[in-house]
Amino acid sequence: MNEQNIELKMCLEYFQKTEDEYSFEKWVENCDSPFSLVLAEGFEERSLGILEKLSKAHVVLERIIIGRYSRESEYNKKYQKRFEEIAASLAPKRWDIVINNNDGLWVRESINMLNTECILLDITGISNRGLFGALDAAALSNRKIFIGYSEAGEYWPKEGDWGKLKKELDGNESLAEIVDTMPWLFGYEHEVELVPGHEGFDSAGSGKALLAFLPFKCARLGAILNQENYSEITFIAGLPRLEANSWRLSAQKEINEPLIKDWPVKDMSTFSYRNTISVLAPLLFSEKLLTTNDVHLAILGSKLQTIGCWAISSILKPITVVTSVPIRYYSEAFSDNIGASWVFRLNSPY
Repeated sequence: MNEQNIELKMCLEYFQKTEDEYSFEKWVENCDSPFSLVLAEGFEERSLGILEKLSKAHVVLERIIIGRYSRESEYNKKYQKRFEEIAASLAPKRWDIVINNNDGLWVRESINMLNTECILLDITGISNRGLFGALDAAALSNRKIFIGYSEAGEYWPKEGDWGKLKKELDGNESLAEIVDTMPWLFGYEHEVELVPGHEGFDSAGSGKALLAFLPFKCARLGAILNQENYSEITFIAGLPRLEANSWRLSAQKEINEPLIKDWPVKDMSTFSYRNTISVLAPLLFSEKLLTTNDVHLAILGSKLQTIGCWAISSILKPITVVTSVPIRYYSEAFSDNIGASWVFRLNSPY
């Protein structure tokens, strides 16, 4: 068996060990072990989802650790009081705040402060860049880690805003450029970064291939494409879990059309980290991307897609994980309300 087949087998074996996301409410109802909660204090209301659902279920937690971002503090102030009030009600005098520098160190610090074997890590308020370090810390902790995640009630851009923009667009305007100027999600400028601990490595004389998730603003992907001369590119468009959001799939493709050009685009569910693993692993080997190229993976997709990317890059060490971090966020036009919440047991790929 050659090295490529061995690596694919490792990915598929990891996939077999993992479990699907399931209803957070059912998990709480059936959980019979004391547990602690670690979560990030975000600027989206959905980052309160797990806390609020635990409160409504009158769950008694051993301890709660809130990761408070050291930067972008203005974005995250809106919900700080609600975070603290709910934490105090769920774990009176047993909750703390640690500084979150958008890496995994705060998660490692939080886990080391806890005595419970069972820990629920709520990833909803963690950035995609910071998620890799957080999952690394959790996977290496030798604790029983469960990952919690809350969807938004509604994401920006909203269907009405999207329809209005398209209707008003005239033939002389670029859809990609107009969307980039809209006060949704984030601004036009971005900083391209390699994800710490997942920088991979490049081989001399090899071409470079890119696997990139399509964002809702073209400039974010454009910033990454401007960094390298890629000889092979495959784009991934996110297929929403809810039928009501299915319009977002074609919208993503329209927005990014100037960058997509003639490169292939594959649809992938924004839900299910296991689906991401099952699609990415064969793609890397069937297209011989890893055989003939240095592969870069641009993690601009959903949280659950990003978890799948984390697992793949943890197993396939040569992959270089890259992201582009917005200079400015439009926190009031990012997402609205709290949707469904999910949970699964984290299986370490290490």
